[in-house]
Amino acid sequence: MKFLDQVYFDNSVRNYLIVLITIFVAFVLKRIISKYAAALLFRLVKKNAGRLDKLRFNSLIIKPTERLLFVLISLFAIDRLNFPQQLMFSIHKVTSQDIVEGIASAIIIISFISLIIRFMDFLVLIIKSKALNANTPGEHQLLFFFKDLIRVVIIIIGFAFILKISFGLNIGNLLTGLSIVGAALALAAKESIENLIASFIIFFDKPFETGDLVKVNSFSGTVERIGLRSTRLRTVEKSMVTVPNKQMVDSILDNWSMRDVVRNEIKTYVSPQTSSEDLEKLIAGIKEILLSKKEKIQTHSVYLQEINNDNAIIAIIYFTKFGMALDDLNQLRQDINVDIRKLHEKHEIKPAAPTTVKIVS
Repeated sequence: MKFLDQVYFDNSVRNYLIVLITIFVAFVLKRIISKYAAALLFRLVKKNAGRLDKLRFNSLIIKPTERLLFVLISLFAIDRLNFPQQLMFSIHKVTSQDIVEGIASAIIIISFISLIIRFMDFLVLIIKSKALNANTPGEHQLLFFFKDLIRVVIIIIGFAFILKISFGLNIGNLLTGLSIVGAALALAAKESIENLIASFIIFFDKPFETGDLVKVNSFSGTVERIGLRSTRLRTVEKSMVTVPNKQMVDSILDNWSMRDVVRNEIKTYVSPQTSSEDLEKLIAGIKEILLSKKEKIQTHSVYLQEINNDNAIIAIIYFTKFGMALDDLNQLRQDINVDIRKLHEKHEIKPAAPTTVKIVS
């Protein structure tokens, strides 16, 4: 057909149609091919992958695979066309054709790097699924830390490939020039570098792990994530606090998860005119209350702490097992305080001040 042989912008209509059909077929088949490849890979790794979620796996692998297949097929098809002379120009001895080819190669490299990063996330997902029954929540935290580090390294390598392949820059000379700039940036980013070094100290020294309950400075909470720059704590109020890793290393850190027991303290105040006999009865009664709850209280101590002009102070200290549910701990405190108030009423001892509870951690 003469129409198919007509030439526009140095290419025949037939060539344009072939390219468009190829791109359309690639667009239609990319999903099917990616799903088939992902299903095949999933079957290969499922036996050794533990409780691997297939939907999660597909979300990681299918989309970047689709993107890479479509980009490769489309660019290879477009490569069949001649670059139009009408669009040819040069900027500082760089032709428009070189610019287009550089952009095309950069797109391929970016798609390939994206697939590598997603595949790395998939490998981490496998290890995480096999570690679901691990006794220590932070057992594999080093793996997730290095996942972020390797991700940064892969992105830097991909950027270097783009500069080398797409733009033809000499990486060696570029690195030499960047070393001076890097030294200046290192001084400007001193705190970021210190946080990065502190993150390595955390993972190798292990003062705490993911899942531990810690207190640092005025913040306390459960460690949810240890990153390259900061550590995220989930507080009792369910808010997320981000603490720089340098502070986690340099500050005095109290790892509450390393405790076996939790110290609780109650102080009850009675009139300073209370007789010694009534005080002894009250102390003995409080000891009996604590002994009656020995399934929850491991050890305890009750003593007359002080007598002054305003009141007599009886200190009650008891230790409960670490990890007791908060509702159970609050119920125990309530039961003890109610029983103490009943003792006051039984022996007709009036409190000099409202009974207060102070939790000492």
